[in-house]
Amino acid sequence: MTQLSLGPALESGVNLLHGLTRRRSAVEEARRTAAAWAQAHPRLGAQLVTSPRPGSPVVDYDLLLDHPSGGTIMLGVQAEDGTSWLVDHSTHWAAGYVLTVDGTHVSVSEAMLMLRSLARPGMSPQEELVRFCVLRNAAEQEEVGLADVQAAADGFRRRRGLLGHDTMAEWLDRMGMSAEAFHDHMTMTAKDQRFRARKRAELAPAYLDRHRDRFAQVRAAWVLSDDPVEAAELDGPLAGRWDLRLTRARTWAGELPVPLREVPAGGAAGPVPYEGGFLTGQVVERQEAVADAATLKAAGAAAFEEWLTGAAQEAGVTWHWL
Repeated sequence: MTQLSLGPALESGVNLLHGLTRRRSAVEEARRTAAAWAQAHPRLGAQLVTSPRPGSPVVDYDLLLDHPSGGTIMLGVQAEDGTSWLVDHSTHWAAGYVLTVDGTHVSVSEAMLMLRSLARPGMSPQEELVRFCVLRNAAEQEEVGLADVQAAADGFRRRRGLLGHDTMAEWLDRMGMSAEAFHDHMTMTAKDQRFRARKRAELAPAYLDRHRDRFAQVRAAWVLSDDPVEAAELDGPLAGRWDLRLTRARTWAGELPVPLREVPAGGAAGPVPYEGGFLTGQVVERQEAVADAATLKAAGAAAFEEWLTGAAQEAGVTWHWL
């Protein structure tokens, strides 16, 4: 569908909304009418959102449509009932939400709490929120007990130094969170932890088989410097060199700087430009990957990130910008 062809569809959608009876008793009929309209416009991915007004028999409707070039169009009809838009919108179904991912809503307060614990370099807050929602949806069916929830809460408090009753109460007050809401959040955290552990263990063997070179165990040394350093200097004391950072590590090949990842045992690389300076390194030893506990744990973590990234890209996301 081209952008020019949206005009008739948008006009038809507005007419649909005008024709719906805005009473609670007529909601099911409205949904059937909207479903028939959606079938007649299959490329728009139409969804009817119903929003009953608190303490009122009146229901508001919005029609969400997929834009052909990406994003979501929201059609809404504002009744001429003398109520200002500011007051009317305060009870709108999306007024307190930041986004919806595959049907799961995230409120402003939930989003703030998520970003405190999720923000990491190289990823935008929007990406973090989508990934969080995907993970929360996937983990929802995990079974956890009180001991699991308590362990999640204890870990949360230790990481933030909330060890005493007073400091915990002060934090809850600062976050505007009740004890019940905190318990609910920790229940979800416990489910998340259980799902992560299960999914990582499930994905690890196949991921390791596909990426055995990445999980070869290596001993290597490398230096990052402002001026080029020759490989032969790595065997000496690097006397007089102060503009550098030397690393000696036993790790997996996939954790090495990119220029060293495929260097064989006894080989060297550099000096080559790297991260605004120069890198010189050598691989002392390289052993084929083995499916021991440590390697499977690392493979499971990498496999989980791959799965989560893919799931987030496939998720249906609606942002509720206010």
